[in-house]
Amino acid sequence: MVSMKKVKGSIAILGSGETSPNLVSVHRKLLNRLSDDVSASLIDTPFGFQENADQLVEKLIEFYDVSLNTDIKLASYRTKKDFKSVEYFEFTKIIQGSNFIFSGPGSPSYASKNWIDTDVPEIFKEKLINGSSLVFASAAASTLGIRTIPVYEIYKVGIDPYWENGINLLEVFDVDCVVVPHFNNKEGGNHDTSISYLGQNRMKILQEINPTNILGIDEHTALIIDGEEDSFEVEGLGEVTVINKNVTKKFKIGDKYNLDELKELLKNDASLKKVKNEPDLSLNEDAEDALKKEIADLRIEINENKKNSENVNKLIDKLIEYRLTLRSLQKYEESDVVRDILTNSNIEIEDNKESSSWKFKD
Repeated sequence: MVSMKKVKGSIAILGSGETSPNLVSVHRKLLNRLSDDVSASLIDTPFGFQENADQLVEKLIEFYDVSLNTDIKLASYRTKKDFKSVEYFEFTKIIQGSNFIFSGPGSPSYASKNWIDTDVPEIFKEKLINGSSLVFASAAASTLGIRTIPVYEIYKVGIDPYWENGINLLEVFDVDCVVVPHFNNKEGGNHDTSISYLGQNRMKILQEINPTNILGIDEHTALIIDGEEDSFEVEGLGEVTVINKNVTKKFKIGDKYNLDELKELLKNDASLKKVKNEPDLSLNEDAEDALKKEIADLRIEINENKKNSENVNKLIDKLIEYRLTLRSLQKYEESDVVRDILTNSNIEIEDNKESSSWKFKD
């Protein structure tokens, strides 16, 4: 395992019920640990594929406003098709500027696939190491270990059990495991839906494929890890269950534990191998990426100050510069998209052989 720096931040991992009254105190505790002004962001990736994604965003923003008196800004990244787009760089800029990050319900495998091989896992690690507060619930919680359980694919679709890679955020605490929310689920009634709806039999198959430590979080329950204090505690209605190849241990609400105990139970083992997937995207930055980042920065500034005409001018200049770059790369369809954006904004472009200029239409 990679040797990590001292962690100054805190993370709450919720088994379910992220907006329930039972766990409001967990959100508040993580917010109160921030000594600076709170800059909160909500990441919508796990449910980005859902038709009601906008409604879920509204519900979560309202929850933070009404229940926690906190303004939370949307950091939107709903599909990997947007990777390295202006929207993607705007998204990363927002979470880099936040000291409180929340992500929650949706699909575990969808979230992990859209975060892996992007800047997102390293940004999360950097924020946690440097003192931010992170809250991950349900689907987002499932991504935090070395592997992710593809719940929908196995339980709903009937695909044979298999692992997806996780983003391995808990590596910063020297913890090696799979995070399993909904650990004590009983919705199945006459069939086993514990262990995030998989049940014991399917989990046994997964352990035969690749053995792993398990960090199970019951529903309406939170595990809070405090890096600064080197401690962890359990809040909510249930328990946290830790399983390694030798022992199963449960942690109950009400006590605070030394983090070393969790590290020892979930320490790296030679038999715990990361699932290897070929990365489908490169993170090498080129001039085109740099331009997109600048445009993303300017868009954020403009959103914060709509009347800042200087920034408007800069944004238009950067869009034109981006269009010229696309044309030089013979990406004419893409350059036409930029032209159409400007045209629809009542901006007229005047091209010559070497450059372009612009003006507002009369």
